[in-house]
Amino acid sequence: MKKQFSTGIFGYNKKQVNRHLEELTKDYEEELSKKKDRLLELAEENHRLKQEVEEQNERIAKFIEQEKYISRALIKAEQRAQAIVEEGRRKSVEEIAQLKEEKEKWREKFREVRSELLVLEQALTDMMQKFRDEINFYTAKEISESILTEEEAEDGKERNVENKKVIA
Repeated sequence: MKKQFSTGIFGYNKKQVNRHLEELTKDYEEELSKKKDRLLELAEENHRLKQEVEEQNERIAKFIEQEKYISRALIKAEQRAQAIVEEGRRKSVEEIAQLKEEKEKWREKFREVRSELLVLEQALTDMMQKFRDEINFYTAKEISESILTEEEAEDGKERNVENKKVIA
């Protein structure tokens, strides 16, 4: 900022120079006051921001701790889940083996019962055949006895008739 001063006998006009210096001083002081105010504002903002950063760092630290805790909990939960799955698989394999054994036992029992039933069926068939044979035998015997009885009766009649002829 250039200022033109009027000149006098001994140089520049003192009043003008002093006024100008006063104005410059006043402007400088105002500017300095503004700068100080701005500096105070910035210092306060800096202090506030530092506090916020500190609070955020504390929150981040808490979050990091929570994350570690959650990670450990998840790892433990995953391990437990894996153990449960493995235990389930082991038990299912054991149960399947037991069921297969039980199935084989029942198949063997079925074969035994079937075999016994076949033996029983054969015994019943043999017994029925014996009963038929005996029935046929007794029926044939009864028929033959009745035939003999009829023949004897006829023979007796014929003898009677012959005896009557011989007597006559």
